[in-house]
Amino acid sequence: MMGIAGVRKWCVAGLGVLGMLLLPAAASAAPAAKIEQIVVKTKAPKNPEVTFHCRIPRTYRSADRLEYRILVYFGGRNTSGAGEAQGGAGWAEWADRNKIFIVAPGFKDDNYWEPEEWSGPALLKALSMLKSKYRVCTTKLLFYGFSGGSQCSNLFPAWKPAMTRAWVSHAGGVFHTPSTRMRGVPGLVTCGDADIQRYIISRRFVENARAKGENIIWKSYPNLNHSVPMESYRLAREFLGFYHRRHLEDLGGSKTGRAAEAPPVWIGDDQDQLFYPVKSVQAANIPLEDRVLLPSNEIALAWGKPAPVRK
Repeated sequence: MMGIAGVRKWCVAGLGVLGMLLLPAAASAAPAAKIEQIVVKTKAPKNPEVTFHCRIPRTYRSADRLEYRILVYFGGRNTSGAGEAQGGAGWAEWADRNKIFIVAPGFKDDNYWEPEEWSGPALLKALSMLKSKYRVCTTKLLFYGFSGGSQCSNLFPAWKPAMTRAWVSHAGGVFHTPSTRMRGVPGLVTCGDADIQRYIISRRFVENARAKGENIIWKSYPNLNHSVPMESYRLAREFLGFYHRRHLEDLGGSKTGRAAEAPPVWIGDDQDQLFYPVKSVQAANIPLEDRVLLPSNEIALAWGKPAPVRK
């Protein structure tokens, strides 16, 4: 993979050569992706049975040495999970390329975004059932959610931080109470600034979480209401994919000794959506509340734009 192309000299200074990823077999030679349903019984009044839609990547091979990662994908409030498991908006291609299962719960009401009560154990049961059939890792999960699902995608990791590799919440209205338990669990929070109430809630959460030592990447989208732009999906996938590939030891790969979180290679300024070299004067002058630590070139490019060179 190549570094940032087309930016000025100081913006590319210090970029290392990125390792080449093993590419999956051509799509024409791979079997069609399967979507299986797992049904779990619960005691929640409106959820006597919950269906989990599970997308098995086209690249799945039971003989592979490494286990496969799982992305738990929460759609908007009370979605069935069927649409999310289809992998639209680029998720299917990303999941196939990275050898990742998509598991999309079909929770409904009963405060399902609060995992301690019933929805968390239901998810763990579904993952256990999936593991009995496929070579999947159920101990270091990825989470993504939008709107009502955004509440799940940060509250579930806070419930089981040791089982979480990274999480993303877009346009959330409820967040976990920041604590030191979530240190070392990378998070990404995004929201449109025209989605006013959720924007305020999200921004306040990010500030409070950073004060507790949580490493949260924050990205706002100008003039965006309560919806998900393609740019947000792209950033989420770059973020989750980065931490997936950084920690292949979770899946049975060789131990790397790497810290859970990665040091920044760029510093972003949320006010102008530009990023700067870590040791630049401009980066040092970014106010703490607007300062965004970006751990890879790909994440930086999905987050914003490189700042112009100052002569």
